[in-house]
Amino acid sequence: MGSVYKAIVPVIDKVVAIKLLDPNELLEDILGADRLRDIFTFEARTMAAFNQPFLVTAHDFDRDEQGRPFFVMDYVCNNLGEMIGETFRIEEDSRVIPAAKVLHYGRQILAALDFLHHNDIIHRDIKPQNILVTDEDTIKICDFGMALVGGIAFSGPDNMQIGSPCYTPPEQRKDPKAVDGRADLYSAAVLLYRMLTGKLPGMQSFSLSLVNPQYDRSWDDFFTRALQWRPEERYPDAVEMLAAFDELTLGSGPAARQCPTSQPGHGPARLRHEPVNACRSRARVHFDVNGLFQPVTPVCNRLDVRGQTVTDQATGLVWQRQASRYPLTFAGAEAAIAQMNANGFAGCHQWRLPTVNELLSLLAEAENRTVFPDPPNRPVKWLWSCDRHGQHESWYVNMDMGFAGVRDIYCLNHVRAVAAAS
Repeated sequence: MGSVYKAIVPVIDKVVAIKLLDPNELLEDILGADRLRDIFTFEARTMAAFNQPFLVTAHDFDRDEQGRPFFVMDYVCNNLGEMIGETFRIEEDSRVIPAAKVLHYGRQILAALDFLHHNDIIHRDIKPQNILVTDEDTIKICDFGMALVGGIAFSGPDNMQIGSPCYTPPEQRKDPKAVDGRADLYSAAVLLYRMLTGKLPGMQSFSLSLVNPQYDRSWDDFFTRALQWRPEERYPDAVEMLAAFDELTLGSGPAARQCPTSQPGHGPARLRHEPVNACRSRARVHFDVNGLFQPVTPVCNRLDVRGQTVTDQATGLVWQRQASRYPLTFAGAEAAIAQMNANGFAGCHQWRLPTVNELLSLLAEAENRTVFPDPPNRPVKWLWSCDRHGQHESWYVNMDMGFAGVRDIYCLNHVRAVAAAS
């Protein structure tokens, strides 16, 4: 129904997102141009009225030179779909998000749904791609084009499906105009299960307690109720589901990964240090990663702390111990490196942005968070690499989840400089 663009506001150079009414020709033939404009305007009016921290808000509305309406929103770089690596092949396994972070995101999602349902708004398309993740690690639900607001909603032929496969509850597939908030709660439960396991619930058992010591039977009970096919057997509202979710606790996780004993005579691992400009299909070879862009051959670090730097004997690299205090754009990252070299930080003038391969070599230590301290009140989760993805994007590494991804150069990531050991 629409296209979303990154845009820059004239004069003040603020980066925003613009949603433009740009419907598929078939959809326009079915519903008509006037009906689509009404739906689009209704979505913008709905979003403009939001005053809740976990929902995307529309800030402005206008028409382009062709008379097509558009509205302006905050530009948010990340979303849960990108974080878990979900593609159009939705049945394939995705990346797992750490359970503590799922609790963090889940509380925000359910709080946002409580606000929506209290205001008689049913989203009807809760899925990973519609959950944005800000630089402050909070979520924002977006895309209200399919929302049911006060009983008024997008509508089409009786056989037109509303929602996304695997996330849509059975009652919505049968009669999308008759659903209530419990439909969104079912979709949220599927999303939470997917984040925790990398799988869709489907017809398999919901018993997390049987496969991971972090979860006790209360987790099984939560999902058994939240994923019931009959809406009357689920949680009745977001308040009660959030209360049950808040009671879930985590036990001790799996044992930490053990590094094999180093073999005598083996020198440092040789990691690519020259930057590349690579699309996703070619990047897997350059980065030595699997289909989820996680390292095929993890590095077992041998770290030696020396004041402001850390030397890894396993790779022959010297790392800046304290990452940048605040996240930066890609241009800001390059400027920070240039300033370090100009100042001779730690007696070195050869600092540079690391490659994806070099950043991925730190994942074993990233699990412990002991050698590389975080800045005060701002955990370092995302780090820029020097590798590019075309002209306007660069590769970064998510240190929380251990994978490489692509971000717009205007997005904000931390910087941890690297140099070759002398």
